[in-house]
Parts: sequence; C-alpha cells; structure tokens
Amino acid sequence: MTTELVCVNNSDNMTKIDTFHLPRWSELPSIDLYIDQIISLIEKCLGPLFCNHDGFPLTKSMINNYVKAKLVDAPVNKKYPRLSVAMIFVVCILKNCYTTEEIGRLIQLGISLDDPETTYDRFCESIENALRDVFSGEIIIHDENLAKRPDKYLMDNFALSFACKFYVQKTFLHSGKI
Repeated sequence: MTTELVCVNNSDNMTKIDTFHLPRWSELPSIDLYIDQIISLIEKCLGPLFCNHDGFPLTKSMINNYVKAKLVDAPVNKKYPRLSVAMIFVVCILKNCYTTEEIGRLIQLGISLDDPETTYDRFCESIENALRDVFSGEIIIHDENLAKRPDKYLMDNFALSFACKFYVQKTFLHSGKI
C-alpha cells in the first residue's frame, strides 16, 4: 500500500513525503542568521510538511522561548550560529511529540556526542526515513482483513507512534542515562 501525503505551501507547490528533505549540516547557511532569516529558512524547509490553515507554526516569540528554556543557545549580537539553527529545526520537529524538558534532554544528548554535525545529519535522515516508512505502509507487520476495521493502517500508526515515543522515554529520557 502506498499513501502519498501532500501539503500545499504558500507558493502552491505540492510536496510529497517521499521527496521531503531536511537540510543537512553542510546545507545550512555557514553565516550566522538573524531570527527573521531563521524563520524564513525553516518555513521554506518544513512548511510543506508542517503546513496548516493558519500558516507556518513558528514565530519570533517561540524561538525566544526556546532560548529561555535553554533548548537553543542564545544569539550573539542578535545572530544565531549554524548549531542554533540546527537545534531550532530539531525543536520544530520534536515539539509535536515531546515536552520541552524531553526535547532539551535529547538535544543535550546529541550535543554531548563527539560530532554534533554527524548527529544532526543522522537525525535528518532518521526523520525522512521514518516518514517514508510510515506513509508508505512499510512498517506494518500484520495485514489482517478484519470486519468493521477499514482504517486498521491508521490504528497501527497510532500504536507505532506511541511505541516509538514510549521507547525513547523509557530507554533514554527516564532511565537516568541522560
């Protein structure tokens, strides 16, 4: 079963999950960015995936709150370095599933590794692969034909979402490992 998720962004371009791409470390701007530039970059990259009827869900206030919560390093002379831009991408994605505290702990785990650039690239790859697997149906283990259950695929994904989040919480966030 192949399911295509399409989302219309502000320029009416259609984007499919199977072609969704998060910018890798080397694709992020090498110069420090002002907050408006970050919002534009993230809208451009995540907008097709996270679009909604009210516009893109990232504001200056949200970024300032991420800094206050220590999820993102504070800007220097009102500019954010590449690592902070990468952190904001991570927060924008993870805030859909995790609490602020959990996101902070996961970011600290990633930064504590020897190579945050590789960790960020691996995060991008994992998100892209997970989206493709879920939306293509490749993660479905049982293909049962049950009466009165036409949306079994959807139910399996609710369960997978829970299982994945539960795994991360139990294995890393609440285990005392980080």
